[in-house]
Amino acid sequence: MSPRLPPALLAPLVLACAPAAHAASLDFSVAYPLSARAGVSDLRLLGGTVGAGLSNRGADLSYARGLALPPLGAASAELRAALAWSGGVRLEATATGTAGPVALNLGLAGWTAAATTLDPLAAWTLAPTDLRDRGLSADLGARYRLNRALVVTADGQLGAQPQLALGVENRRDLTRTLPPAEGDDPSAPPETETTGTLTLRGGVRAGTEVLGLTAGVAYATPAGTVLALDAQAGPARGGRAGLGLVASVTAPDLLGEGSRVQAYAAYEPWRISAAPLRVGAQASLPLGPGTATLDLRGGQDAGGAAGFGVRVGYQWPLGGGSEGE
Repeated sequence: MSPRLPPALLAPLVLACAPAAHAASLDFSVAYPLSARAGVSDLRLLGGTVGAGLSNRGADLSYARGLALPPLGAASAELRAALAWSGGVRLEATATGTAGPVALNLGLAGWTAAATTLDPLAAWTLAPTDLRDRGLSADLGARYRLNRALVVTADGQLGAQPQLALGVENRRDLTRTLPPAEGDDPSAPPETETTGTLTLRGGVRAGTEVLGLTAGVAYATPAGTVLALDAQAGPARGGRAGLGLVASVTAPDLLGEGSRVQAYAAYEPWRISAAPLRVGAQASLPLGPGTATLDLRGGQDAGGAAGFGVRVGYQWPLGGGSEGE
């Protein structure tokens, strides 16, 4: 562990005692491979929220702000920066916006330190992480809602593996007819209740060493549990199979009120700069005045080497009361 860590751990505590810290939370975590971090999040400053952290691996800082743009819609942006003690930096910017039926997402990143240098579990996330030691990337996503049930999507990526994905989503509510109650008017229309929401997806992906058709399905219960499955089928390109499969399940309140559990698995051998096999499970649970978290991840990199990691953490809200998130 770096000798800089003990005084560094005091910095978030000092920052959290600032006058605006009533909306902030203290964050603590330890992980294997060896990592320990302390930080502050959701600190209200400069019209937005600020987060900062220090660990034995480096320091990080973030700033986020949302804007309401009536009658057009809303927008939000976040800037993130990180410095690795071993050398190198990571800079990221993301922005989202909605205007009527259109939703846009933009992401830009540049780095001279690998993601795993600062976060030992970064390789095994559900969304693929670019694992190059240095590089640039850009992501642009767009969604256009044709009507309540039908959405057209487009996602483009620039970086180690430029690609474009086009698709369409169809969403519909599932209902069931309730049995008539005693005394109901037999001529009245039967009552129904929603049993969930079903989303079907289909499209195509094309890019560097990837070409295939995509299809997916997601089911959300009224209680908030979501099951999702997405698949890709295409010819082998560049020595990599064009097949892919990503599955996840997210369940609120499974471990008690306010808890959240997610498990996922992804197999995408066509990816060039990200781990092709990624599995994980995450859980958060209100505990005492704050929230405890557990994160288990593992997988296999492009070279066939397997790895895994585990992180436990605790978020302590300042100003009293658990955030439950």
